[in-house]
Amino acid sequence: MDLTLPIILIGPMASGKSTIAFELAKLTGVPNVPMDRTRWYYYFRDGYRMETADAFETFAEKMLYWKPFEVSAVIQILRDFPKSIIDFGAGHSHYPDDTQFEIVERALRPLPNVFLILPSDDKEESIQICNQRMKDRDGELAKPVEVNRWFIEHPSNYRLSKHVIFNKSESAQKTSERILKLLK
Repeated sequence: MDLTLPIILIGPMASGKSTIAFELAKLTGVPNVPMDRTRWYYYFRDGYRMETADAFETFAEKMLYWKPFEVSAVIQILRDFPKSIIDFGAGHSHYPDDTQFEIVERALRPLPNVFLILPSDDKEESIQICNQRMKDRDGELAKPVEVNRWFIEHPSNYRLSKHVIFNKSESAQKTSERILKLLK
């Protein structure tokens, strides 16, 4: 199969990015690089400190601390794994800071296969579905409800993506097959 790589999947928590990336890897033979697993290598190499992050009281404060590490990890993973399927962690495509957004946007700009994965074209429904998926998977929710709202309502994901895929009641295999038809 002749594919333009990398294939990038972005979106909120529990939108299906990781499951779809796994399925795409099976269908194509292209390796999957999940940022939620590989990011820590880059974070720690760049000076991230758990005790610093843990000292912040609010999620917003923690996010401000780790955002520069997320930007750096995105750039480095794109450089280190150009022939891969990369599923971003939800925060890796959410940039309220314009300068950070511009750095990531510049890195993704030449890549034609950046897919935003959402359950629905209705933002409120996407929030409800993603949060229900997280509850079904992890148990009770607390902060993720509002965090997913940030990820879904903020324009970063929409501006970074080249394609938007809605997968509300669709299997990962079916969504992956649709993505394969859209690859450039």
